Amino acid sequence: MKVLILGSGLLGVTTAYVLASRGHPVEVIERQGKSGLETSFANGGQLSYSHAEPWACPHVLTKLPKWLTHADSPLVFRPRADMDMYLWGLRFLRNCTPGRAERNCIDILRLSLYSRLKMQEIMTATHVEFDYIAQGILHLFSSERELAGAIKQMDFQAKFGCEQRVLSAQETLELEPTLADNATPIVGAIHSHMDASGDAHKFCVELAKYCAEKLGVVFHYETGIMQIAAADDRIAYVESEKGKHTADAYVMALGSYSSPFLRGLGITVPVYPMKGYSITVPANEHAPRVSVTDGRHKIVFSRLGNQLRVAGTAEFAGYDDTIAERRIAPIANAARQIFPKVDWDTRLHEWACLRPQTPTGRPLLGPSPIVNLFLNTGHGTLGWTHAAGSAYIVADAMENRPPEITTGGLTLATQ
Repeated sequence: MKVLILGSGLLGVTTAYVLASRGHPVEVIERQGKSGLETSFANGGQLSYSHAEPWACPHVLTKLPKWLTHADSPLVFRPRADMDMYLWGLRFLRNCTPGRAERNCIDILRLSLYSRLKMQEIMTATHVEFDYIAQGILHLFSSERELAGAIKQMDFQAKFGCEQRVLSAQETLELEPTLADNATPIVGAIHSHMDASGDAHKFCVELAKYCAEKLGVVFHYETGIMQIAAADDRIAYVESEKGKHTADAYVMALGSYSSPFLRGLGITVPVYPMKGYSITVPANEHAPRVSVTDGRHKIVFSRLGNQLRVAGTAEFAGYDDTIAERRIAPIANAARQIFPKVDWDTRLHEWACLRPQTPTGRPLLGPSPIVNLFLNTGHGTLGWTHAAGSAYIVADAMENRPPEITTGGLTLATQ
């Protein structure tokens, strides 16, 4: 079965790896000059398998009025004449009920734990290097109320095999001594020891290289897609700037840009771009070794080799991927408070990307209404975390194999 994958970010490359390792001829179309240059380029670096609580949950409703009126809030909507954004927002609010949030969390967690297992398989088989650190993720809290809520969520997830532990303030500092300089008091933390961190871009590039050199995958870089042509409920061909491309099966892995291309095929998906930001600086001896999530500011820190990545915020502004300094500033200011002895004035690299977000927080995997088109999109902030598991689920669907986990809630038909 010849496969054409649209998009060479994390989801596209991992899917190419799984299919090619099973003996399928695979080609990948990518508009950039190499893999992983868009959403996969400078994310937070966290493989956050334990972070399964969706954005749409009951306690978010109490925060929305403040968030929507403050430019430095973790979540911002930029009003615009965009009906897709407002429809997406209504579906988001609909999923903020306790019952729906719980169901979405269970589905996300099931995929996360499966993805953790499959990521280990890929690492063992390929030996790709990507600054992997398996010391878990440390989630900090500066209020007893926020910590209590997180413990409740932790206890719920424990029922489904997600192991975490609560740390006192002193135990938190013992695990990550660089937090002793934090300007904000720490009342406690949750250590997600099953989690990890690593450079998503480096992983993407190295795995693409492995696919090309070891598995014969053909990557068509600098090849923008012009049209996806369908006939008789099947994709007939994909037309790019360099000609027509044909295959037996196709994988939609274009992130936020999946929506407009699918709409051209008569398929509507609840995927909308949610802009995220990051900054990267050189890591000195005062940078954390353990990946950190700060609950107060909603930002994350990951050491990636000799660099420190800080990422956060969610902004709904359509397909505008420009870097807005008003969104970078809160990240940088919070980072200075938490790790003040890191040199934040040296070679600061800023980045913004468009995450493909669904209202439920669950991605869209597997079959589509078009027989030979399969979906691997809608991962939002968890694309790095879910890449490995999603690739295997999509590959199994393409081969008509029974999936290794229940896929209810993870397909277009069950969303």
